[in-house]
Amino acid sequence: MRRIVVLIALSTFVAACDSTPRIEEKAPEKKKLSEMKQAGADKAGFRSPEDARAEATAKYVLDSKIYVKGRLKDYRKLLDDIRKQLDEVEKAAPKWAKAKDGQAALDSWNEKYKKEASKVTKFHDELTAKGTEGGDTEVAISAALQAWGNLRNDLAPDISANEGFKTALTDIRAKLDEIGKSLDDIEKDESVVAEPEPEAGADAKADAKADAKADAKAG
Repeated sequence: MRRIVVLIALSTFVAACDSTPRIEEKAPEKKKLSEMKQAGADKAGFRSPEDARAEATAKYVLDSKIYVKGRLKDYRKLLDDIRKQLDEVEKAAPKWAKAKDGQAALDSWNEKYKKEASKVTKFHDELTAKGTEGGDTEVAISAALQAWGNLRNDLAPDISANEGFKTALTDIRAKLDEIGKSLDDIEKDESVVAEPEPEAGADAKADAKADAKADAKAG
């Protein structure tokens, strides 16, 4: 009888334990595949494509500024040369309109102007390795040179009376001013340490001396 009572008590205790509500353990959240790949890449020392692109872009920008900073004198000379050419065409244009034969006057003037313009573009090509160096600075200079080229193509005896002529000159000069400011910023940027390079435009300067001698002989 006593054994039966003990068994009944044990059965009651087991039933009570089974009736206790169980707390279900939550399954660990699954990580996204991209997160798992990134975690694995970080552990292995690899970078994500986004990080690699950002680093490459930052290096390109810095290298371009270093290139420009080592040649600031030549870049500023290039801007001055373009400004002088703009001044020349602005000064000469009204004379074509007043000339008896405006087209002949323009053609005569333009023959020499084309030679001067060619020297400027040659200097630019030497300075920038034909537009492949300089980064954002080169992009801005190329835009100014293109605008100047368009202006030269539009020259006509009566262009001085055209409002678009004045607007074009103003726009190109504004572009040059912006480039000048960017050069100043690069010069002041202490994070950009330049390595001075040989002076650019040696060939262009040699041509200029040769032309000067030829003009002197002709005179």
